[in-house]
Formats: sequence, C-alpha cells, structure tokens
Amino acid sequence: MSANSLNRLLKRAYYTWQKDGTKATLIKTYRQLTQKRLPCAGHPELSVVKLYGYVDSLCQNKSADFAIKIPFAFDTPQLPLRLAAVIHVFYTDLIPEILTALNNVPQNIDVFISTTDNERAKIITKAFSAFKKGAVTVKVFPNRGRDIAPAFVGFADIYDRYDACVHLHTKKSPHDAGGLADWRKYLYRNLMGSPKIVASNLCLLSGSPPVGIVFPQYYAPLREKIYWGRNYHTVRRLLHECEIDIDNRCPVEFPAGSMFWFTPKAVRPLLNRHLTFADFAPEKGQIDGTMAHAVERAFLYMAEAQELRWVKVCADVDEIGGAPVINVDSSEQIGCQINKVWRSVLKKYESA
Repeated sequence: MSANSLNRLLKRAYYTWQKDGTKATLIKTYRQLTQKRLPCAGHPELSVVKLYGYVDSLCQNKSADFAIKIPFAFDTPQLPLRLAAVIHVFYTDLIPEILTALNNVPQNIDVFISTTDNERAKIITKAFSAFKKGAVTVKVFPNRGRDIAPAFVGFADIYDRYDACVHLHTKKSPHDAGGLADWRKYLYRNLMGSPKIVASNLCLLSGSPPVGIVFPQYYAPLREKIYWGRNYHTVRRLLHECEIDIDNRCPVEFPAGSMFWFTPKAVRPLLNRHLTFADFAPEKGQIDGTMAHAVERAFLYMAEAQELRWVKVCADVDEIGGAPVINVDSSEQIGCQINKVWRSVLKKYESA
C-alpha cells in the first residue's frame, strides 16, 4: 500500500470513528486491508472481489472496461428531443457549477430542482431566475434518500413528458478524506462539460442499438470501491419486486455517484415500483447501505430488463487510471462502438 493510500485509509478510519464508533471503525479498516481481487475462472475480463463480511462481487477488470471517448470526432446534429434535468441541491454554493453545466446544453431543457428546506429553495429560485433555456420548478421534499428519492419519488410524475433526462446533484463526498474532492467536477464534465459533450451523449441515447443510460467511466480513485458491499441484499430484493432476477453471479456495474443521462423507459421499473419517501431512511450522513445506495446500483439492471443498453463515456482520459477508451469517428460507427462497450449485467457467470 502506498503512502498516499495509507494516509487516506487512516483519514477515512478517523471519519468512521467519529461517526460510528470504535467497533465499526475496526471492522471497516480490517475489511479494506484484507480486500482480495481474484481471477474469475474462465472469464479473464472479470475478477471476484472478496471483502470480509460481504457477499462476493463479480467485477470488470480495468483492462477490459471500455468507454466511448467524448466528444465525438465529428459534429453531431441537434436532435429534436424533449429534455429535462432533474437536480438535487443540498449545497447551494455549488449552484454556479450546475448553471454552467446546464448552459452547455445546446437546446432547450426544463429543470426540476429538489431541496430540503424553504431557505434553500429561496436561494435556488433566485439563482435560477435568469435561466432562459426552459421552465424551472423548485420543490422542497423530506430530507430522505439523498438525491435519489426526490428524483424518482418526488418528481416521479414528470418523466412521461420527456425523451431524455439528466440526473445531477451537488455532491461533496466529505467522508473520503479528500480522496474524492474532484469527483463531482469529473462527473459534471463528462456529462455536460461542453455543448459537444452533451450532443455526443444525447446521440448515444438516440442511436441504435437502443441505449437507456449513459454515464461516466469510473473515476480512478473510486474503482476499487465498485462492489456490492452492504447493498447486495437490498438491491436484489428491490429488483425482485420489479420482477428482475439477479444474484452475485451477475457483474456489478452502476453509475457511481448517481449522475447520468437516461431515457424514461430505462427507469420505468423503478417508477412502477411506486416507492415513497418512507422507504428511505432519514438522512444521517450514511455513506453506504441505504435504499438510495441500492437504487443507484439497480439502474443498469432495470435498463437491461427493458431491453436497453448502457454506455460508459469519458472526456477526461487522464482521470480513469488507464482504462481503455474507443473513438467514434463517424455516425456509422456509433452502433458498433456501443456493442464494444456494453456487456450484459443480467448474465450469470456459473464459474464465478
């Protein structure tokens, strides 16, 4: 373990100790120190991640985890799509970053913003008073389910009006001792960092084969944390309620950070589940194991159950730790490159 990794581990342990006490700190630290990544027999593109006290996780190896390079190497036409941005704002000091991202959308987009109290709502309303690209709706919801419950419970009735949506929130990740300080900016850039990036992402959502979710490739410091952890049983139960069958022979993939472009069809199983705010625990600074974390990890399985694919994208090649990217040099290549990036998450690997 490098000095930087050890320093981050110690800082995370101190955060856990302050929040959860000595026992939880010892267990979590032991789990991180003893994490193993073993080959998956017969499937060299996969590894089995073993963590003390958790179910095994089947994960894609970085060398085989492709993303599509954005923006594309050619100009994409503006598509006649009805767009919506669904945004949760807790940290109002990050509103300028959100506005910058929205202003990179090269066409009209309606904006639906959730927050946790009336004071924040007033700040948000004032900040968006000059926004001209579309209608702005600001609502206060219970402080449950982070960004997930407001988007897919509070705003559950909006999606039939739109062809494509983007989900954003004001993420700070204070629990990770500074190791993920730039993660939010990485996600914003790869989703909405320029008009051409937005156009490329929308082109992927509108192409063939049909794509339901487009999300950034894993930020390099986060890749080691892509596993089921405390979320497996909640994810499996949620998907079972949506009539989707998975187990830990299925690969773990999800839009880490829960920011992504999507079509309403991709999240229809979740909307049809009719979750309520009561299904989400009150906010207590949890960093894993909540219903919100489970929903985040369920999105791609829901999309595939709707016969849609998902695609990872990357505009910041230097931020993904050497994971491979593939270029799209013409519109004729889009379908082929989607097929190279996508792989089934509902497939069960018997030899895992």
